[in-house]
Formats: sequence, C-alpha cells, structure tokens
Amino acid sequence: PRTFTTPEIRVDCPDRIKFQVVDAVREHFRELHDIIAIDGVRVPFADGWGLLRASNTQPVLVLRFEAATEERLAVIRMGIEDVLEGILTSFASKS
Repeated sequence: PRTFTTPEIRVDCPDRIKFQVVDAVREHFRELHDIIAIDGVRVPFADGWGLLRASNTQPVLVLRFEAATEERLAVIRMGIEDVLEGILTSFASKS
C-alpha cells in the first residue's frame, strides 16, 4: 500500500533542554498510545505514526511522519506538533 511521508523536519531547540522536551512529549503520549521510546518517541496510530527525537549533534529536534493518506498525515503531524509547541512554550516560560 502507498503511504505518505514528510521529509525530516528540524525544529530549533537549545541543547540544554532538548532531551527534557523529548521526555515531556513521551510522557504526554505514553498515556494515550503504545509508544516506542527508543531514541526519542515514536507514536503509532492505526494508519500512521509520528517520530520525535533530539539530534545528538545539533541544537534541534527532528520529526518525521507517515500515514496512509495525505489527510491523516496532516492530522497526525498537527497533533504532535501542537503538543510539542505547548511543551516548548512551557519550557521557555521557565527560563
């Protein structure tokens, strides 16, 4: 079956918090999904998945998404990016 994917998406995130941000995203989705927590967090859905991990070499977070349709790809991406944005905002307000 054909799937739809995003290219690697890079989001700037300071080195000092990037692993904490990934941990916070992992904890958010752990209650809702049977996540895979190796080298970041992979959130599976019935028709796709989203992946977030911290770069080991740069101050960025790396995201990728895959889904059965373009519409679901957009929904999965938006759902995970919204959570990430909220967590990044929370960390920024603490600094």
